Amino acid sequence: MLDIAFKDFKAKKGRTAMCIIGVVVCVLLIGTVNLVLYEMESGLKGDLGTVNGKLYFEKNGTSYPPSGSIITESLGNEVLNRNEVDQSKSTKALFVPVQGSNNTQYTMIVGVTPGKEQAFIQNAKVTGKSSLVGESSDAVIIGSETAKNYNATLGSIITVQGNKYKVVGIMKKVGTGWPLTIDNSMIMSLSHAQSVTDMSGIVSTVIISPKGSSDSAETSLQDAYPNYTIFSQKDTKKTIDDNLSQIRIFMNMISTFIFLVSVIIIMIVMMMSVKERTKEIGTMRAIGTSKRKILALILYESLILSLIGGVIGILLMSPTYSMLGVLMGATGVNFLSFNIPSAIVTQVLVIVFVIGTFSGLIPAYIATRISPIDALRYE
Repeated sequence: MLDIAFKDFKAKKGRTAMCIIGVVVCVLLIGTVNLVLYEMESGLKGDLGTVNGKLYFEKNGTSYPPSGSIITESLGNEVLNRNEVDQSKSTKALFVPVQGSNNTQYTMIVGVTPGKEQAFIQNAKVTGKSSLVGESSDAVIIGSETAKNYNATLGSIITVQGNKYKVVGIMKKVGTGWPLTIDNSMIMSLSHAQSVTDMSGIVSTVIISPKGSSDSAETSLQDAYPNYTIFSQKDTKKTIDDNLSQIRIFMNMISTFIFLVSVIIIMIVMMMSVKERTKEIGTMRAIGTSKRKILALILYESLILSLIGGVIGILLMSPTYSMLGVLMGATGVNFLSFNIPSAIVTQVLVIVFVIGTFSGLIPAYIATRISPIDALRYE
């Protein structure tokens, strides 16, 4: 049956190409949509993962990064002096997003107390200095994306929002896909951050390394400050769901629509194929070919066409996603270097198999209903 299917592909090149192109377009659209959602979710999980056992004392209604939170520095000092807080590993911090080197990028200014940088940096590897102690007020430690956006190297001077900064340390990339806040950050002394952002006496959060149990410290702080939020790792799932729930629904609607259109297109083409081969199928039935084999023949054709289109679509997914990044303003994109996650590839292959099966069912059933006598009379 497979040899008959391939012979039909050669005989009907236009129809075959139409099916394959339809599947390729379907795979590219569904794959790219799911890949965008996957990268967004992975990036958000990675960003929130940098909380890593810390507690963020914030104003109600904020999350991570706490750039929307505003508290007084005096309140921050009060929180730092509580028994639940390990002062040696905790710090007041100011988070302020500013326009980056072009309109599509941003840089997150993170002001911390010199010597307490690890509260934010944590386990990120730093080339150069990982502390601002002993450095001038304009010294900064920058993330990998900030370094790329400003073409910065160790010792270079960068200009952000009209202010010049000396790069004394560069963090290696933390995020695996979507850039994280830490990758887009520029760490400086808290006093200098307050000065350049005109936020004297103001901080965004207190990054707390709790003494003992994180849960008990969170409960104690929340009881003491009911009008403020204690953001912890257990809040990450809720934040992810809140941020992505509507996006997931929208993306899934798009994927479902594309899937249905692809099934209908291939089904129509396969039904045309059955109609064109009415006499051939009737001859096969007349010489004893069973209905089961006729059914298998049409399904084989549908599955093979879907598989070919699926493989081509998967191969084109990386450059397509990279092109999408270029259209959104990304720079320095390598069209062949992006690795498609195995979860997305598996998902696409399952979709291709389902498309091939469902789009071939009705044409295959129609083929089995062809009467040998009527088919031999068909012109």
